[in-house]
Amino acid sequence: MTAVDLLTRRFTALQRGDFATVYTTYHPEAPFLRQFADRTSYQRFAEQQLSAIEVVSWRSLRQREIDAAQQEHLLVMELAVAGARQYFYELALLLRTAAGWRYHSAQKLSAEDYAGPPEAIDFVHFDQADERLRY
Repeated sequence: MTAVDLLTRRFTALQRGDFATVYTTYHPEAPFLRQFADRTSYQRFAEQQLSAIEVVSWRSLRQREIDAAQQEHLLVMELAVAGARQYFYELALLLRTAAGWRYHSAQKLSAEDYAGPPEAIDFVHFDQADERLRY
């Protein structure tokens, strides 16, 4: 499975509300998972917090290889909440494990952080962001 295959699996699961599959795409050391004791607690959170968000579309625009076991993917997502659509951007860090690629974390930008056309966003927008937090 390629890194893009993992992202496709992850976003397809998000679109279906299949949060158990989303959980399996995370790397075991993903910072986000520290908030949850197990898959069940993650699923409960996701059903309460994420189920209202519709993933209208997504794509991986660009990728850069950090080394043989790490890639960053620049993702563009169009999301809808209660019918209102907005673009969001992620610089996702994927790590190769014995079980294949896994989602570790991402730096995120909203439409307020980047107002240009979605297809023109690039790594430099993340590299120069005021806050470079990874979730």
